[in-house]
Amino acid sequence: MSALRQAIALSLAFLVLLTLGGLLLDDVITEEFRAETEEALREEYQRISDRLTREGRFPEEIVTAEVFSDSGVGYAVLRADGKVLGPVLRGAFDSQGFDILEAEALFQPKALETLDRIFDLIDEDDEEEPSDSGPAAEETAAGQLAFDVAFESEADLGWRIYSGAVLDGHLVVYAPGVSAFGSDLTSVILVFVVILSLPALIIGLIFGIRAQRRLNRIGAGFDRIADGDLDLRLAPKVIRDDIDELAARIDGATERLQASIRQMSDFSANIAHDLRTPLTRLRLHLDQADEAEDQTAHREAAIAQMDDIIAIFGAIQRIARMQSQGRRDGFAAVDLGVVVEQVHEIYEAVAQDAGQSLSCRITNAATIHADRSLIMQLLANLIENAIRHAGEGARIAIDLSGSRLAVTDDGPGIPEAERGRVLDPLYRLDRSRNTAGAGLGLAMVKAIAELHEAELALMYSADERGLRIEVRFPQP
Repeated sequence: MSALRQAIALSLAFLVLLTLGGLLLDDVITEEFRAETEEALREEYQRISDRLTREGRFPEEIVTAEVFSDSGVGYAVLRADGKVLGPVLRGAFDSQGFDILEAEALFQPKALETLDRIFDLIDEDDEEEPSDSGPAAEETAAGQLAFDVAFESEADLGWRIYSGAVLDGHLVVYAPGVSAFGSDLTSVILVFVVILSLPALIIGLIFGIRAQRRLNRIGAGFDRIADGDLDLRLAPKVIRDDIDELAARIDGATERLQASIRQMSDFSANIAHDLRTPLTRLRLHLDQADEAEDQTAHREAAIAQMDDIIAIFGAIQRIARMQSQGRRDGFAAVDLGVVVEQVHEIYEAVAQDAGQSLSCRITNAATIHADRSLIMQLLANLIENAIRHAGEGARIAIDLSGSRLAVTDDGPGIPEAERGRVLDPLYRLDRSRNTAGAGLGLAMVKAIAELHEAELALMYSADERGLRIEVRFPQP
């Protein structure tokens, strides 16, 4: 299951990145502490060296047998007479500058015992108040000299030293190295990764199983949709993530498919209904042609009925071709004002013959990217629809403003509930069944508008009567 695999992969990737990031952090912090330790050693060396230079001698009290000073950095000197002042071995003075020495190579045996007690105290984290004398008091003093070491360490993990000549002798300053801190940090990181592994995997599995269940539900819904259950909806009421968004898109596609199937069903019913009359008339003329004395009239009537049927199918084919978007290759710049003037000039006389008036108003005509012949056909269909259905004495107006084209009439109009359906091929209002036409004019307008990515709207005219059809073309 892909969701589970993804959850496990992400969990493992998180743990791997956490481990790598922790190790990188270990290196950065270790290097930072190492740099700070070296800087502290250099400053302490310079401070003591300046003091000795000013005094011109090695006073006995400058160092003690203690391992650390109050500043957290220990130091010792080797005088010209070979006497060592401090808890370090003579061999530690052989180095120059920075160096790293093991505790056994740096400290005298007594100092090593003190170090062991210091680190034992750190490990035990003893909070009890010790007595004022005896070994416990000695260990407490040693612990205080440890200047609250900020990390657990081992006495044999290496010490950073800085040495150089001072007066006629040699000075060494030292501090515990940071390798112990780095080792502990690495261990903490690894333990932390191990501890987090199981919860991370469990949480990843939980989210993966939830996602997989939702995907399985979507898959099962696909099967039901494929079986014809187009009323099924998969998306929840609240969209929370991309899976819900996917379900919402599937619901949208299902709704469009359902609408297409419903439209196809209505289309088929309309074809059967509208073709029944011309086919019946065709059959009647053919039957009567053999018995009639004037066969020519029946033959011509039959041919006219066939022409009507052919015209219907031709219009349906043109709509199908436009809906396929194949004609956009022939688009060019079209001046809407010129198109409107030409169509108005053609249909003004037609409207007068029908006892109607056709006016035209053009304001700031726009130039659009379109098919000129299709734009003329769209406007012609709108005008013909108004002439056919607005009734005698109707006033029809063409209004072009920018890229918005509208045809308005003051006829009976279209009920608001049926305005969407009149754009379907072969759909006709009941009162229009006896008028000429096949119900393809507005369907053609819709197809042309969709081809040009224009907005098509049917509404009442300004005085709440008649019909106003607007087409808003996009401007380039």
